[in-house]
Amino acid sequence: MKCPCCNEEMELGYLQTGTIITWTKKIHRISLLPRKGEVMLENNVFKGVNFPAYICKSCKKVLLDYSDKNYEEG
Repeated sequence: MKCPCCNEEMELGYLQTGTIITWTKKIHRISLLPRKGEVMLENNVFKGVNFPAYICKSCKKVLLDYSDKNYEEG
């Protein structure tokens, strides 16, 4: 997928949360610290969810898809 901001190729992975938010190539059972090639986006947020997400490491954008999650708009 091409990045809508800079048109560079984006990488498919997962936006995963635990005590931090990390973009990962595969889902980890426990999200502690990012591994080589992964990107820590936030520290001390939600508890244990993951979303399919594309990352653009050129312009630092992340696109996520939550269409498979059962969320209600409030």
